[in-house]
Amino acid sequence: MIIPRGDAFSGEEVPAADERLAFISGFTGSAGIAVVMADQAVLFSDGRYTIQMETETGPEWQCLTQPKASLSDWLLNHAAGKVIGFDAWLIPVGQRERLEKAVDGQVSLTPLDANPVDRIWPDKPPRPLSRAIPYSIEYAGMTRNEKITACIDRIQASHPDVRAMMISDPAGLAWLLNARGRDLNHTPVVLAFAVLSRDGTVTILADPERFADIDASGLAFADPAEPGACLSQYGEGEVMIDPSTCPTAIEGMVKGSAIHAESPITALKAIKTGAELKAFDHAHRIDAVAMVRFLHWLDKTLPERPVREVEVDQKLIEFRSLSDEFISPSFATICGGGGNGAIVHYRAVEGKDQPIPMDSLCLIDSGGQYLGATTDITRTIAAGTPSAEMIHAFTHVLKAHIALARCRFPEGTNGIQLDAITRAPLWQAGLDFAHGTGHGVGCSLSVHEGPASISKRSTRAIEAGMVLSNEPGFYQPGGFGIRIENLIAIQRDDSGMLYAENLTFVPIDRRLIRADLLDGDERSWLDAYHRRVRDEIAPLLKARVLSDDDAALSWLIEATEPLA
Repeated sequence: MIIPRGDAFSGEEVPAADERLAFISGFTGSAGIAVVMADQAVLFSDGRYTIQMETETGPEWQCLTQPKASLSDWLLNHAAGKVIGFDAWLIPVGQRERLEKAVDGQVSLTPLDANPVDRIWPDKPPRPLSRAIPYSIEYAGMTRNEKITACIDRIQASHPDVRAMMISDPAGLAWLLNARGRDLNHTPVVLAFAVLSRDGTVTILADPERFADIDASGLAFADPAEPGACLSQYGEGEVMIDPSTCPTAIEGMVKGSAIHAESPITALKAIKTGAELKAFDHAHRIDAVAMVRFLHWLDKTLPERPVREVEVDQKLIEFRSLSDEFISPSFATICGGGGNGAIVHYRAVEGKDQPIPMDSLCLIDSGGQYLGATTDITRTIAAGTPSAEMIHAFTHVLKAHIALARCRFPEGTNGIQLDAITRAPLWQAGLDFAHGTGHGVGCSLSVHEGPASISKRSTRAIEAGMVLSNEPGFYQPGGFGIRIENLIAIQRDDSGMLYAENLTFVPIDRRLIRADLLDGDERSWLDAYHRRVRDEIAPLLKARVLSDDDAALSWLIEATEPLA
């Protein structure tokens, strides 16, 4: 059978009750899919997790990296003529259709009545059932009715016969309702499906009590165990589903053929309102103060005693929690010292982590969910004395980061084009990285948000109002990892050209920079960036909330000095 990492909502973060892939294989990465047969088991993930797959799984697992290896090719080579089962709630329509096309009838893909993994999982955690939390118009910038009208207008413009749309992305539902939740550790949503009708009614497939704290006008409720009941009133071609998130199981409940199209919510929530951009700016200043306090603490502590990777995560939460606006981390912190930094999405676990080795690098990728916005930042820190190889690689990653940060580009430019512009300085040095350059970010929602990204495969245009990451890197397996990540807001200048405006105000480690490898424009950009970091964040530290804030302020002043 096929065992995906995802749940019924196809989200990157899944509740503990749906971590079937981790239970069966030991692999804890955020993307993956497995095939288990009577005599063999194979696990697929992307280049971020090549090393992690090998370290987390047992010898009975064969680990393959996509796209060099593909699930469909493996099935054709190893399961031709066989019946392969899958849980129709866990495979979205689009994924199933692509797989069916690829195997071209040579493998029979069959939905199962029940998931066999659940039968052998003795202590399966309970499902989360948090209550929806009102989300202020101060942060949203649009009312629920304005959002519903915008969605219906887009649906009617492209598909006038559609009478209802299935909402299968909980982040999309949260955005539409101006509500948040606590069903997941890092993404503030309620896990629920809904149906948006042409008359503007939103029928939520959930217990009404879970939504009792938000405005109920225009809302209806239906039994979450019977999604087909609220779809039965619609006929052929009258229901729209988004094949990227809608489970195969729900598609089977639609009468006749459903219309397959991207949910209009996806594009609408990617273009931030003025209020949302203001909230992003505010949250990043709060986050920068926490990061400066943390980086000062780390620099002070590393020479005195060993600092374990898990302790880094704990200290980041401690410093971020000083703000009343902090909700939770926006994802599980990635802290990799030395060779662990080369595992792109390495996650330190208590008891299995290591002290950050001296005379190495430490890659720290973390973020926070705040009231109104989400942060995501990576800084690579020198622990002790870095090698010339580390400094050379870091400087070229910085050059790549600056290339995107300084870029001006016309409307219609897509993610592939910006990705190439960013990678060019690395390519010149014979370096590269196996992940995308940037991803969209939600407003107190998913830290990874579509529809646009900056990557080798993203044909979607980058538009004004989007918030994306700028995070080139380089990874030396077994040696070190480097990534420099800021969030950027795409803005339009008076001439109509687009550009990236930095949202992140945290120093970049100058000890890892070879100034002679930077050209004049790159040096000017870095000095100007550090000058702004100092100007924006130093006044916030002068409030002296902590007894150590004077020392943190002194650290910030030194860390933002111009390059020599």
